[in-house]
Amino acid sequence: MSEVQGTVEFSVELHKFHNVDLFQRGFYQVRAGLKVSPRVPHRLIATTQNNTGKSAFSPGVYDGSVFSRIVQILYRNEEITVNDCMVFRVHLLLDGDRVSAAGHPHILMDNEVKVLYLELYFVSFTHGNSRHFVFISSGF
Repeated sequence: MSEVQGTVEFSVELHKFHNVDLFQRGFYQVRAGLKVSPRVPHRLIATTQNNTGKSAFSPGVYDGSVFSRIVQILYRNEEITVNDCMVFRVHLLLDGDRVSAAGHPHILMDNEVKVLYLELYFVSFTHGNSRHFVFISSGF
């Protein structure tokens, strides 16, 4: 039995944050992650580009998830330029016999990388000293 290493790379670019309907004034953040099948040995690397990391509002990576910079929303229909890039690279160790049977490695790799998810988080101005973001919604 032979093994083949495959690499899949995804990129998510957040250009602008457009607030269609004001949920509440406050700070918003988008978080993204990639779910990989636990059946196959893999290594997930998540990074951001052009991240100086000098501010608490900067984009970053934590526990395999990437989070955008924090944006402040004050008005309905407000548009904020974000320009964050999130990169996910998955190294997979695949069964060589299954790769040969599938015809192309990408067919097998596509089945093992399951879901790219996006989540929206929020913290209000009125929470006093609380700096904890609250989960609002997600998309797959």
